[in-house]
Amino acid sequence: MRLVDRQVMREIIGPFLFGVAAFSSVFFAGSVLLKLTEWLMNGMPVLTALEIVLYSLPSIVFWTLPMSTLLAVLIGVGRLSGESEVVALFAGGVSFYRITVPILVFGLIVSGFSIFLNEMVAPVAGMRAQEIQASILKQAAVSDAPFTLEDPSTNSRIIVQGGMDKDKGILRDVSIIQFYRNKPTLFLYAAQARWAGMHDRANRYRWKLYDGYVQLIDPRDPRSIATTTFDNTQTREIELKKTPSDLAMYQNLRAEQMSFAQLNLLVRNLKQYPDRPLDKIRQLDVDMWNKIAVPLTSLIFALLAAPLGIRPHRSSSSAGMGMSILVIFLYWIVGRYTWSLAVQGTVWPVVGAFAPLIVGTAAAIILLARAAK
Repeated sequence: MRLVDRQVMREIIGPFLFGVAAFSSVFFAGSVLLKLTEWLMNGMPVLTALEIVLYSLPSIVFWTLPMSTLLAVLIGVGRLSGESEVVALFAGGVSFYRITVPILVFGLIVSGFSIFLNEMVAPVAGMRAQEIQASILKQAAVSDAPFTLEDPSTNSRIIVQGGMDKDKGILRDVSIIQFYRNKPTLFLYAAQARWAGMHDRANRYRWKLYDGYVQLIDPRDPRSIATTTFDNTQTREIELKKTPSDLAMYQNLRAEQMSFAQLNLLVRNLKQYPDRPLDKIRQLDVDMWNKIAVPLTSLIFALLAAPLGIRPHRSSSSAGMGMSILVIFLYWIVGRYTWSLAVQGTVWPVVGAFAPLIVGTAAAIILLARAAK
């Protein structure tokens, strides 16, 4: 039986590598090629641009692995079927379910590799690409990027204009506007805010402010403003339901540059202290679950493609390519629809992310049962 497994794997590996190259090239042309041209026109060295492209590949390959798996199984099984090798195996007492075992193993391997790629490689590579681009094009680094957030616990808006130093727990050029009945009642500015919870866990939500001033505004008479200044010897202290790690995520809300654990922490924090529209939070929630759902698509596509590829009239490479494009298109339609429902709040984000997998699994079970008869 090992001979059968090796034969099936040999037929799959070649088309799989071709699919990774082909689909990744299409994604690259649509998402990175135009940026690459712009970078070169702005004076970026060629080698540096190629380095950024290299760091961009993991997030692209993450999406193309399921497509490549689908194409590989369709072409590989179709070739076996077209050359009557499947018929010979059936005649020798080998069931169709036994033929799908190496295909199942292949799908599991690709899914596992996809999860590893997206969890361990893509976030680091994406951040590195962003840092190189910021350095060469004289753009603001992530640590220097300004950001704004809402703190519902104090009914305040916090504007960090100078960015932050996450490791030292320091915010730069901080402005805080506190509201009462939708009217600003307090404005506070500090040149620096330091995290009091660096060495004391009990103060993890306390921040000490240095070198600034406070303006109290009478909501009944906006012209009445009382100003008080403070410096290093007269610090102020505020409570903010965010730690430096929480705040660092607000500077980088790109899901592809965060792992599942990081996204999970961010989403839980945003749900507890929402400071943006709920649909934005749900979108991050869907992106988080897609970090698991998308890799598992490789397994579902492998099982779905096995019965589709066994038919002789679909055994050619061109027919396999056409069938794979059709299946990918249908999956994308279902995915976009369920993801949109999740963002709108109609279904739970986890349901929206995994709904295409559920549909694909049901279709695979039905097709496998029919092909085994």
